[in-house]
Amino acid sequence: MAHFYVVKCIVMLFFVYYVCAQQCDHTVEAARFDCHPEPFVSQHKCLTRKCCWKPVSSLITPANKNRSTNSFGENVPWCYYPRDFPMYQIKTNESTAFGQRLTIVKQQSTYMPNEILHLTVDLLYETSQRFRLRIYDSTNKRFEVPLPVPVVETKANATDYEVSFSQAPFAILVKRKSTGLTLFDSSVSPLIYADQFIKFSSRLSSSFLYGFGEHQQPLLINVTNEWKKLTFWTRDFPPTQQVNLYGVHPFHINVEMKSNSPTNFHGHFFLNSNAMDIDLQPLPAITYTTIGGIIDLYLFTGATAQDVIQQYWDVIGKPAMPPYWSLGFHLCRYGYNNIDNLRAVIQRMHDSEFPYDVQWTDIDAMLSHLDFTYDQTQFTGLPDLVRSFHSEGKHYVNIIDPGISKTQPSGTYPPYDDGLKRAIFMTKFNSTEPITGKVWPGMNRRWARLVDSHHYFLHLGLTVFPDFTNASTIDWWTNITGTFHDTIPFDGIWIDMNEPSNFVDGSHDGCTDNSLDKPPFIPHVLGDSLSAKTLCPSAQHALSFHYNLHNMYGYFEAKATNLALKTIRRKRPFVLSRSSFPGSGQYTAHWTGDNRATHEDMYFSIPAILSFNMFGIPNVGADICGFELETTEELCTRWMQLGAFYPFMRNHNDLGHRDQDPAVFSWTAQQIMKQALLMRYSLAPFWYTLHHQAAMTSRTLVQPLHFEFPNEDITLGIDRQFLIGRAILVSPNLVSKATTVHAYIPQDVWYQFPSGIKMKVVGTFTDLDAPLDKINVHVRGGFIIPMQIPGANLMTGRGNPFTLLVAQSASGNATGNLYWDDGDSIDSIETKAYNYLEFSLVSGVLTINAIVGSYKDSPMRLGIVQVLGFSKAVTSVTVNGNDHRDFFYNIPDQVCSSS
Repeated sequence: MAHFYVVKCIVMLFFVYYVCAQQCDHTVEAARFDCHPEPFVSQHKCLTRKCCWKPVSSLITPANKNRSTNSFGENVPWCYYPRDFPMYQIKTNESTAFGQRLTIVKQQSTYMPNEILHLTVDLLYETSQRFRLRIYDSTNKRFEVPLPVPVVETKANATDYEVSFSQAPFAILVKRKSTGLTLFDSSVSPLIYADQFIKFSSRLSSSFLYGFGEHQQPLLINVTNEWKKLTFWTRDFPPTQQVNLYGVHPFHINVEMKSNSPTNFHGHFFLNSNAMDIDLQPLPAITYTTIGGIIDLYLFTGATAQDVIQQYWDVIGKPAMPPYWSLGFHLCRYGYNNIDNLRAVIQRMHDSEFPYDVQWTDIDAMLSHLDFTYDQTQFTGLPDLVRSFHSEGKHYVNIIDPGISKTQPSGTYPPYDDGLKRAIFMTKFNSTEPITGKVWPGMNRRWARLVDSHHYFLHLGLTVFPDFTNASTIDWWTNITGTFHDTIPFDGIWIDMNEPSNFVDGSHDGCTDNSLDKPPFIPHVLGDSLSAKTLCPSAQHALSFHYNLHNMYGYFEAKATNLALKTIRRKRPFVLSRSSFPGSGQYTAHWTGDNRATHEDMYFSIPAILSFNMFGIPNVGADICGFELETTEELCTRWMQLGAFYPFMRNHNDLGHRDQDPAVFSWTAQQIMKQALLMRYSLAPFWYTLHHQAAMTSRTLVQPLHFEFPNEDITLGIDRQFLIGRAILVSPNLVSKATTVHAYIPQDVWYQFPSGIKMKVVGTFTDLDAPLDKINVHVRGGFIIPMQIPGANLMTGRGNPFTLLVAQSASGNATGNLYWDDGDSIDSIETKAYNYLEFSLVSGVLTINAIVGSYKDSPMRLGIVQVLGFSKAVTSVTVNGNDHRDFFYNIPDQVCSSS
């Protein structure tokens, strides 16, 4: 009998092994989903979670012992989910006015504490192209992102997508009706839904994606042979690859690759403000792992990428219309140090006859780096200097950091005294005492001139942080900003360090040991702690804990600053913010942070501005010539040429480095930079019209070639060139000492700008001449570009004559438009106090239609019309039926100009 039991046990063990092997036997490594995303995984830890353990036979690097490098690259998990891992099942299913509501249950907890076993699933068919999936606790209310999104209570009558779901295990499947292509499929991996750990996955339509900010990375995310992890937690750190940076934008566009049919696009937006990881793998598939909130996922379908972006902006809000003057050239540096140096820069820019509109100052202009002050010893006369800017049509922007000094003598520093009285500062956990960090205020000026950062910490002052989710903070912020504006009449505000940045981890007093400060899972953030160089997650806002709102700090500060400027100046606000979140574009512009003076950083600025246009913050740029490190004349010249085609153009560099304003370089370099600036200024009406389209019809200012030419496969991932609107192609030289650019010219009609010469070779890569004095710019046939003769700055040049650049298509047609108002009023669009003109060229006849003509304050004069692409000689021109003899036809270039 004993032998029988031994045999029986052996058989049972063999059966268990056989069953487990089957449950873990995935045919491809790309189908593994990580069951132990924390570091230091082991076989014991993996099997304790009842997951599969199977090391990959490959190269194992000492730095990454938990993952492997093989044909799929790094991060192939050794610990992954078996097929029979416990999953949710549908318990109830009911139809609703908005779509369907399900309840799902799980019979047993798995490996994360406080797992929620009873969930509600809402399937919302919001529009024909927008589907929303919400999964939340059926019993207890959880934190939800305080972002105003559309509330849709009625199901769309018809949709481009079809939704189905499986009963047991529960899974959602969304397909595009027209092609049957999968847009979302959660069946690929288990749903884990615990109090501080939510993880769900979906199959991707292809391995090619755009989006996911803010990260320094190429434009195209290609996971054909790569596993990739992206972390989202706002952090003050110079742009570096594979690091979470200043903003959080969990939005992407997936390219739908399908043979024998046009390329389509769709997008996902995960509305969640908690720290998260997003993993991409070559299945292809995506996994979202967040440590709070709920699952609130939007899916956008569209025939084009612009359709997807438009649907996304419909949810997060359209970008604001900027003041006209902000489209000009901006100049700043950290380290003017005194008013004499600042005046010297302004004078040499004037003497060299550079057009520029906006002068900035950094924190060195403050008194001991205290917000809402200026150093009256080193910057004596700054208020009068700003007023002189205004008399010349120029503008001034100053910097404000969120950290407010708490160490000044009582009664001497109103921002702190009044803020303390109003109780508007963020507080410690379960306390009314403000949480204290260390940032710039109070630092000794002599140490500010040192580059060695370890000296900083000896002299930093203690600071507190405004809670911009508190309604009282808005009044306080407006009041202290207005008081400072009475002293220095600034025109815009630069809000920096608002991740929020902190020079100590957590607070001056440390953080708690509770689960907010030490959660059971920490995404792969820089520093391996949520409090690394920021505030304790347990710190309290009026709306919730910092654990939930950290990623939105810059968003709420930008909103408050925008409102303050409207109240104080009663003009269109200009705000520049480093940290951002979906919806920030309604209130602020953005720059890409503390980049470096390298050709690599110059290149990375292009995918950054393209991505932020997708994210709804189209008014974006990078510090031209580089912020950190010493620039060179060649690099700065090339960067000024490229920067002339950024939506937001600012030259800015760091403390301790030589000046890099254009007028400091050689005469030859100055002339090249000046030509780039003149190109920008001549195109200002075109840029302004693009901003109007962005604000009204959700079109990006700049875009990748692939978005406009999706069926030319070669454009997929091109990010060393870009399009302004649909009409201008920019192909900068990004390589040191190179004199040619290997550029792709899409299959269409193109003309060199500004010469108007027609390109003979299109639809292929070609080597364009690119000596130092040239940036290659081309105008697309079929478009009419409104331009203006430049002035010393945009405001003084507003009365100059306009120019129409008419680029004929292959059929001889072209269209365009122009939006024009006073450039500064808050309500120009709402009150229709503007002019809107439409241009059309058909069969050699150019027509100008005034659709709206309500703006009369500044007369608009048409000076020159230049038409490109005539196949026959032009022998006569008529204007309003009358012969017009003042024209010139260039026979070799087929260009006709009339004035």
